[in-house]
Parts: sequence; C-alpha cells; structure tokens
Amino acid sequence: MRTHTNQMPNASKIAYPYLFEKCPPELADKPKYNVTIPTGDILFIEAQVNYSVIYQHHKPAKVFSITIKNLLPRLEAKANHFIRVHKAYIINIHYVAEYTNKFIILKSGKSIPISKRRWKEVNNALSTFGFYVKAA
Repeated sequence: MRTHTNQMPNASKIAYPYLFEKCPPELADKPKYNVTIPTGDILFIEAQVNYSVIYQHHKPAKVFSITIKNLLPRLEAKANHFIRVHKAYIINIHYVAEYTNKFIILKSGKSIPISKRRWKEVNNALSTFGFYVKAA
C-alpha cells in the first residue's frame, strides 16, 4: 500500500481563494449574508437534496441552498484540487489519505464512497496528485 506522503500545507501560510464572496467578519455567520469559506479549509461537500453541506477542517459544517452540481463549477473556478467522486460527494484532494476502488479515506478518517461511473476520472485525478490505489 502506498499513500500520499505530502502534508497539507498550513492554511495560515497560504492565501487560498474563497468559495463565496468576502463579507465583513461580523456578518459571516448571519443569515441572508455571504459566507466566506477558504477553499483550503474544505474537507468535502455532501449533497442533501437541494442543499450542500460543506465540511471544513476544524470548523463546524455549514449548509447552503445550492446543489453540488451548481457548486462544482464555482469550486473549479477557484481551485483545481476538488473532484466529484460520487453523485453526493465532492472532495478536496489535499485531505486524501488513501483510496481503494470503492472508497476514499480522508486524513480525518472519514470514508467517502466512489461511484463506479466516476472511478476512472477519480483514479486519473488522484494519480496526477501522486496517489496510488490500495488493493481491495
């Protein structure tokens, strides 16, 4: 088994682009205002009907009324380290620990399924980032 050995860079040292437009910090968690999320803090995104739940590194999850189908182009415009691995999941490749032909294990220990339909695309993307599939 071979896994990715590069450590996630310290987010405070790198200026990550933001997923949503910037807003004053005092409004960041209030309804009807834009929320600022550094893309480097996003572990993965989970679809829940017409909502997306964004799970962040060391922060509580946030729910947004946007589908992951509509969210993915926004992510791709800001950063190249996101990939849709399942109809219900987008992952941040920087937080991948290892993967098999059915699951991705994040550094947090969370297991994310890989759909059969997306396997080839996921495998190619992860190989580009230096990962190798773990034998099942």
